[in-house]
Amino acid sequence: MRRRTKRDLVILVSIVAIVAGIVLFKGWGDRNQLADRMATIRKQTEQERKSEGLELLQWPVLQKTTGTIKKGPTFDPKLEALDKQRVDIVGFMVPLEEFREMTEFLLLPLPIECYFCQSPPMRDVMIIQMAKGKSTKLFREPVLINGTLTLNRGAGTKFFYTISEADLGPGKKGGELTQKDVAPQHMAPGHQPTNDELVKPMAPPAPAKLQ
Repeated sequence: MRRRTKRDLVILVSIVAIVAGIVLFKGWGDRNQLADRMATIRKQTEQERKSEGLELLQWPVLQKTTGTIKKGPTFDPKLEALDKQRVDIVGFMVPLEEFREMTEFLLLPLPIECYFCQSPPMRDVMIIQMAKGKSTKLFREPVLINGTLTLNRGAGTKFFYTISEADLGPGKKGGELTQKDVAPQHMAPGHQPTNDELVKPMAPPAPAKLQ
């Protein structure tokens, strides 16, 4: 009887391990599919803007940046040529400190849901500072940013790039932007996401025209 109980326990542990492995693998696959889908949406938006004659700052140029906070960044020559120039770029909004009427926020090539437990590489993070007297809500869709690019040099720089005096609009010309509500747990430092939180996108609210 004792031998049978031990055998049943081994079988149960094996089943749990297999199921856990399947869940983790599925979660990894779902996250990759979601990232690919968001990247496709951004690239399609960029292509539409380029077809209208708008010259965009491209994320692959930014992603050629090397370096660390400790050592400081080294920029691609194509990016160096745009320093202190007004540029246009399409990306996804991420809160910095404020979550509603934001005067500054981060722009990334891909969206993230949990703002304290997902860390993109430094070369993918751009800080956006709105024009004086302007603020913005947080939106789900890709946005088009126009402003003055500054490349932040030297050791200890917290953000490699800044766009200041920025204006914001829908990524797609004539498009709509929907406000993104942030779950309270995602506003708290130290929050550890569940697998479901990382995999499942939040249900979209009804669209509203950007004012």
